[in-house]
Amino acid sequence: MSNLSLSAYCKARNLPKSTVYKALKAEGFDTSDGLSPDAVAWADSYFLDAPLTEPTDATAITGGLTVLTGNHCTAIEAPSYAGLTVDLGQFRDSEALVIADPLDVAHQFLATADHIQNALAADIAAREQRLAQTKAAQQQIEAKAQQLALEQRLYQLQAAQIDQAQTAETQALAAHLAALQALGKPQPAASPQP
Repeated sequence: MSNLSLSAYCKARNLPKSTVYKALKAEGFDTSDGLSPDAVAWADSYFLDAPLTEPTDATAITGGLTVLTGNHCTAIEAPSYAGLTVDLGQFRDSEALVIADPLDVAHQFLATADHIQNALAADIAAREQRLAQTKAAQQQIEAKAQQLALEQRLYQLQAAQIDQAQTAETQALAAHLAALQALGKPQPAASPQP
């Protein structure tokens, strides 16, 4: 079977030529040399309820009679849905709570949580540093307090020894001074005897 022209195909089937051309082009058929048998078969299956049967060879029919089935179908233009708006809300009977940009909210949450965690860690580090400083200060003071307590006891002992020695020396000096004074004292006068 040879190629059939697009005009002859459309005229035999009472189809609009531009519609058939667009549909064949969309399916990848080349119509520049007419319609190939595959293109005719596809177009028939697409546009007609039942494909047309080609007339049989006239010599095979008794008396040279040829029977054409004709076009008993009228093809309609496929509707165009360009610019159509469908509201999906008409198919729902419920509503959901949503966050407009959950990934942005998650990013903000993570950044805030990181900031809080960093602040917590910084506070713990500062507290640990203050504890270490307090412990070092306490150890220094404790050592100094022990030294001071020892020094106080030593001072007490030394002061007591010095005080005792001072008192002993002062008493000895006073005894010498008293002895010296006694040398220079007038003797009491002897009272007349009776």
